[in-house]
Amino acid sequence: MLQTAKYLLIFLCLCTGNKAFSQCCTSGNPFISDAEQPALQSRILTASLNYRYSHSGKYYSEDSRFTELPFQEVANSNYTELQIGYGITNWLTALTDLGYFFNKTLETPGIDSYKGYGFGDLGLYAKFNAYSNSRLRLTISPTVGVKFPVGVFDQEVENVQLPISVQPSAGSYRYLANLFISKGFGKVALAGFASYEYSQLIESENFYYKYGDQWIAALYFNYRPWKRFTIDLQVRNEYRTKSTRENDDIIESSGYDVVFFTPQVTYAFKHDWYLSAYGDIPLYKYYNGIQLSFGYAVSVRVTKKIDFIALMARKRSADPGGSESK
Repeated sequence: MLQTAKYLLIFLCLCTGNKAFSQCCTSGNPFISDAEQPALQSRILTASLNYRYSHSGKYYSEDSRFTELPFQEVANSNYTELQIGYGITNWLTALTDLGYFFNKTLETPGIDSYKGYGFGDLGLYAKFNAYSNSRLRLTISPTVGVKFPVGVFDQEVENVQLPISVQPSAGSYRYLANLFISKGFGKVALAGFASYEYSQLIESENFYYKYGDQWIAALYFNYRPWKRFTIDLQVRNEYRTKSTRENDDIIESSGYDVVFFTPQVTYAFKHDWYLSAYGDIPLYKYYNGIQLSFGYAVSVRVTKKIDFIALMARKRSADPGGSESK
């Protein structure tokens, strides 16, 4: 009887706050790992289409797995994102991305699952080429940006209000700043990335909620064993402070500190087409309270690069007379 009462109490505590404990499925676009983040040169366009599948099903309390629950929840999502970047000048790059969830699902055996879907957030960023030295192969690129909640929020499916953890959009504006530094050594390059994100308060028809601030730090190791083949190894730390709700009440079962290992391989095809495949593997997890933790994620990305200056040069060389020959 006491054991049953304990399980019931844990279940009620977890369900409080619209399942805000499921921090592995926070609303809005997920972080897309990209090992190629310096600013672009003038009049260069890159367009990438990403697909990402994520899965999680383990609860954590602090840095240990929590197994004393009478139920087993599983979360998964199928997500795609379009990213476009353009070098306006040699020192300024404009970037944008837009995400779409085919599904964002939270399942509990014996209970109806929650499934969100639709557009996520639209990001607009300005990336600066603060320093670039081709001889030293050193680049420093800071970025500032805003994520707009253009997608679906307060979503209901069959008249059932979805919890905030499976809403496709973040529901509020998010502001970020990051810094990318890269240094090359022969066939090897080392890079560092640091990012800070601030989320505005969500005040919607069904939610009054503010996500904690997020910090991301990553180290990259890049190696090109062959001309068209590149290997990237990344270690990334994601840290989020606790969330709050009405009356600035702190949600104790929120916030985390997670370290990921992300291997990536990229193949460069002819005509500046690139294909990448990579995965996120959690190495260390620490969660406040009891939360459904991050699991693994696998992704593929197709990228096309267009150098308009080189393109015009090729056209001029193919037609040296130009309009004067007509």
